[in-house]
Amino acid sequence: MSADARAAGQPSETPPRSRALSAKTLGVLAVVGLVVAFSLSSTLVKRAESPGVLVAFWRMVTVSVVWNVVLWSTGRRVTMRDVRQVFVPGVFFGLNLAVFFAGATHNSVANAALIGSLAPFLIVPIGAWLFAEYIHPYALAFAVVAFGGVAVVLLNAPPNGDASLEGNVFGVLAMLLLVGYVASTKHFRREMDVTTFMAAICPIAAVTVLPLAVAHGDVFGMSGTGWTYMLILTITSGVAAQGLLVFAQKTVQIGTIAIAQVAQPALAVVWSLLVLGEVVNHRQVAGIAVVSAGLLVFVLLNQRGDALIKRAV
Repeated sequence: MSADARAAGQPSETPPRSRALSAKTLGVLAVVGLVVAFSLSSTLVKRAESPGVLVAFWRMVTVSVVWNVVLWSTGRRVTMRDVRQVFVPGVFFGLNLAVFFAGATHNSVANAALIGSLAPFLIVPIGAWLFAEYIHPYALAFAVVAFGGVAVVLLNAPPNGDASLEGNVFGVLAMLLLVGYVASTKHFRREMDVTTFMAAICPIAAVTVLPLAVAHGDVFGMSGTGWTYMLILTITSGVAAQGLLVFAQKTVQIGTIAIAQVAQPALAVVWSLLVLGEVVNHRQVAGIAVVSAGLLVFVLLNQRGDALIKRAV
């Protein structure tokens, strides 16, 4: 831009690097938001005092309406091409939600969170294999430190009598379905914007969960508390967290997102203390500090390595 143009008060164009930095910053903030929102899920489901499958189905129905209303307000509609594009992630999404909610109502918050935190062990290599994503080797060392902190938090949780083999099996299955959802979303979404993606995928997920809800019996059989917490889950994990997850994937590697979510179990223990009255001891507090420190160093190292590679290219 010329000096005359600057003197005339014309706005200068934003340098490409500044725009990229801004997008990356927004992506990181989106990851922080989705981690906090998702960490509330298991606690809120248990607080709902209703069958997890029914909570999952009605939450998905409500979320479908919300996202489609948002899309319609922009003058757009979901097309059959959109539906075909996100069909596979939609099936994974619905099944993951139903199985996770069912498992959370048959398990302790600590067990459910610990099993879910294993997902990055599969997502990170899948991201490197399918999408050529880069993970800094030294950053991985601090990711292991963060996982160690998670183990300290969860293995030192006071027993509350809610853990069960059924809940653990559901937890493992939900974790595998989550891996399928994250990887298939990265592959199939392509350039689809967040609103269109969520408006298309949520009805598919709702239809996927419907047979499970019908098989449970009395689809409308939730308590008043159940309906209330279903709406809360709609706002936190259904709209905010899912939207932030899809948005973050445009600028943040899925491996980075996955490992950042290792903080969810530690946060889940905190929410269980505040909402369910569970006890957090000193060892768990130390573990939460280790998780936070490990994740901070991981993100800093990994993002720096990613930036160096892009500059070299």
